[in-house]
Amino acid sequence: MVNKWLHGLAKIKWLIVIIWIAAAVTAWFTLPDLGQIVRQTEWRFIPKDAASAQAQQILDSMNPDHQSKSNAIIVLNRDGGLTEQDQTWLKNKISEMNSDQDTLGITGVISQFDDPSLADKFVSQDHTTELLVIELPKEVQVADTADSIVKLKELMKDVPQGASVDFTGSAPIYIDYSHSAEEGLRKTEILTVILVIVILLIVFRSPIAPFVPLLTIGASFIITRGIVALLTKLGLPVSTFTETFLIAVMFGAGTDYCILLIHRFREELSQNSDRVLALIQTVKSVGRTILYAGSTVFIAFFLIGFAKFGLYQSAAGVAVGIAITLLAAVTLAPAIMLILGPAMFWPVKLKQGNGHRDSKVWGGMNKLATKRPAIVLLVCLVILAPITLLFQGNRSFDDLGEMNQDASAVKGFRTVEAKFSSGEVLPVTAVLTSATSMRSAESIAAFEKVSSDIGKLPHVKEVRSAARPLGKQITELTVPSQLEQTTKAITDIRSGVSQLGDGLKKAQTDINQNVDNITQLQQNADLIANKMKETQQGLNQIRGGLGQSSQGAQQLAGAASQLEQTSNSMNNDLNELMQNYPDLAKDSLYLGIIAKSQGIAGGLTQTKQGLQGLNQGISQIAPSVGQISDGLGQLATGQTQIASGVGELKKGIAQFSSGLGEGTAAITKMSDGLGQIADAQQGIVTNGSKQIAGWYLPSNMLSDNQELQKAVDTYISQDGKIAKLEIVFDINPYSKEAMDSIPIIQSAIKQSVQGTVLQELDVKMSGNTATYTELKEISANDFIYTGGLMLAGIFIILIILLRSIVMPLYLLLSLAFNYLVTMGILEFIFVRMLGSEGLSWSVSFFLFLILIALGVDYNIFLMSRFKEEYQLGQGGVKDALSKSMRTTGGVITSAAFIMAGTFAALMPSGVTTLLQLGAGIVIGLFIYSTVMMGLVIPSITIWFGEANWWPLRPNKLKNNNDSKKIPTIAEHQLHT
Repeated sequence: MVNKWLHGLAKIKWLIVIIWIAAAVTAWFTLPDLGQIVRQTEWRFIPKDAASAQAQQILDSMNPDHQSKSNAIIVLNRDGGLTEQDQTWLKNKISEMNSDQDTLGITGVISQFDDPSLADKFVSQDHTTELLVIELPKEVQVADTADSIVKLKELMKDVPQGASVDFTGSAPIYIDYSHSAEEGLRKTEILTVILVIVILLIVFRSPIAPFVPLLTIGASFIITRGIVALLTKLGLPVSTFTETFLIAVMFGAGTDYCILLIHRFREELSQNSDRVLALIQTVKSVGRTILYAGSTVFIAFFLIGFAKFGLYQSAAGVAVGIAITLLAAVTLAPAIMLILGPAMFWPVKLKQGNGHRDSKVWGGMNKLATKRPAIVLLVCLVILAPITLLFQGNRSFDDLGEMNQDASAVKGFRTVEAKFSSGEVLPVTAVLTSATSMRSAESIAAFEKVSSDIGKLPHVKEVRSAARPLGKQITELTVPSQLEQTTKAITDIRSGVSQLGDGLKKAQTDINQNVDNITQLQQNADLIANKMKETQQGLNQIRGGLGQSSQGAQQLAGAASQLEQTSNSMNNDLNELMQNYPDLAKDSLYLGIIAKSQGIAGGLTQTKQGLQGLNQGISQIAPSVGQISDGLGQLATGQTQIASGVGELKKGIAQFSSGLGEGTAAITKMSDGLGQIADAQQGIVTNGSKQIAGWYLPSNMLSDNQELQKAVDTYISQDGKIAKLEIVFDINPYSKEAMDSIPIIQSAIKQSVQGTVLQELDVKMSGNTATYTELKEISANDFIYTGGLMLAGIFIILIILLRSIVMPLYLLLSLAFNYLVTMGILEFIFVRMLGSEGLSWSVSFFLFLILIALGVDYNIFLMSRFKEEYQLGQGGVKDALSKSMRTTGGVITSAAFIMAGTFAALMPSGVTTLLQLGAGIVIGLFIYSTVMMGLVIPSITIWFGEANWWPLRPNKLKNNNDSKKIPTIAEHQLHT
């Protein structure tokens, strides 16, 4: 089967090369860009059912109109203090941002100029630093967010001379972290290629041979990169680790597999000049080894896909790379080898029968382990076991520590940390949900209690809530403040009461002084009533006299009328007489009589008229006199009543005077009591305000106070069922202490609301610190779960390959022990020697994955050869192990050296995680490929002896010699 396939491959070798090259070119130009996808992927990969992810979803629904999904904090700094020119420049920039929000891709700018009361939040106490908060509409990983940051940096580049501007906050930190990772990845790619070329040149001493693995792995890498990017559309997670591991593992493992092929091919060519036959023998010899070795790596990375944590799952893309690398190793690499033939080793000329010498170093270690297996094993354990105790599991979640410390996001963060607090950049948000509305005075008062309680916890700088929108108590609503106001009011009341008491005392004195006057008034009223009665009687008499006078006047008027008539008649007679006797007109006596008669007549007429007028006047006066008389009667009655009323008034005044006396005494006591209350409250306000946690919000203030209403709208949803508290730490939000505070804060909130209207709250935490707190637990649980799956998968493959249960067990135990030793050394170097808080949090998992997956390859190289030598040889375990170590030891050393070299290329990347990971793999592979495989595993193998093949019996293993069908695998020492 193998022969036919290889003969067919020889006929189409050029077509195979062309197909692979065409596939690589097509993938490069048509498949998605993995790097671009990684840049737009959130690196923490929080599961959607995680509490912090749910909290963020609730926050997003709290105010749908608020479109901010991330932010940038602009840090303006001048060491000597910000100048007026700086302030003017900053105001102008804010105006430009507000007018060009759509162009810049921002939703808002928050600064001290919006509200003078916020000055201490945006300007440092030494006035050297000022902050602007830019709200962005998209998440940090979205390309539009990166574009907005670029535009903002362009806008702010003309900073006044002597000042500096840095960008920090969630978006700039993510962007600068991604840039650092990308730069590190580019360095890793270049260094890896250079390192592989140098190692291959040293190993093969030929400028042509290195092109076989380079072309094979290069084409595989390009195709893999495109396929993995395509698989992301089907849900495959990716991260910066995906690209990093693709480079390191594919170039490391792929080079190892190609070296096995090339070395075996060179040896076969030295035995047989027919390149096709040489290739057939090569594939039969090492093909199975490469298949099993690649399978263990594939299984390890494939099973990572079953992890719950997305960042761990992102390493599953390496399984795709290993599968494609294996396919290229049995198709493309053989095709290139057939095309080049002996020329690939130029300028070295192959000689017939030119084999490889055994490894003296591995032969020496074999003799030592074979001769004293128990002692060698004990010594190794005594030396290595204490090193495992150095591994304390200290982990760091500080993204800023991962980055280039000259990055703007880091410098800005450090400035804020020094001038304000590091917690200002990345506060934690407690998300509170309730079945009932929390937009009430009672709820706000409960939020004040919660804010006060949380603010007393260690490492908490301040708490911002609906009750404390600026992170501080609203002074007017505190009990000390209200006591002070009440004291002032009581003092004012006391003053008024005292004045009232004084007035009442004066009124009582005046009333007492006027009691005698009231008595005299009563007497006068009685006297007036009597006089009015007498006057009434006189008027009644006058009224009677007037009646008689009227009758007399009427009689006189009648008499006067008769006299007038008589006088007139007499005058007529006299006139007739004078007419009869004209001479009488000359008689003076007669004329005198006529004149007197006429005078009497005229007088009578006037008398009559006067009497008539008198009678008329009397007629008019009489009723008035009657009315006056009646009125005087009524007045007399009224005056009598007045006198009686005055008497009653006198009694009432006496009673009132008595009551005033009692009231004055009561008011005096009240005044004294109010004075004591005021003095007591003033003492509380002055001496005990710090011990008073009371807080009171009048219900009308919630609707009347615009500032408080604004705070409620900011921190409580419109339906009142969602509220938030922003907690600002006074320590690094990435620190262990900050993460340890998250469950404490969550528990404290639940306890604080007990006994209030909010006691049925559900509390979830959001923010970077809360996220990493969950990551700490999620990653630890996934480590155990996926690590167990990986070990189980590799254990099954080893059982199938070695036909044994015993050997796979101690091989995996040796790998686990080697991991603990490596972690102990790594933690000692970076934590105890270099002073880091801990190893980067993902290093422990990925180091375990790689050391186990790749370490198993070297076990397969050695133990598969050991099995075959045992099956073919006439000796026992010692002879088979000795020969396998001498013949494969060099291959293992070279393969480990190449693998360690590719991961060592991660160390200059500038990313702390990659530095620690690269260092760990170099240390782990060195220890495992020397001490563990050279001394510990041989000692254990010798110690178990024939039991290595349990549950099979050794004779049955030899009788089932499948090496008769496939020629012996012959790995040869690499000449360096």
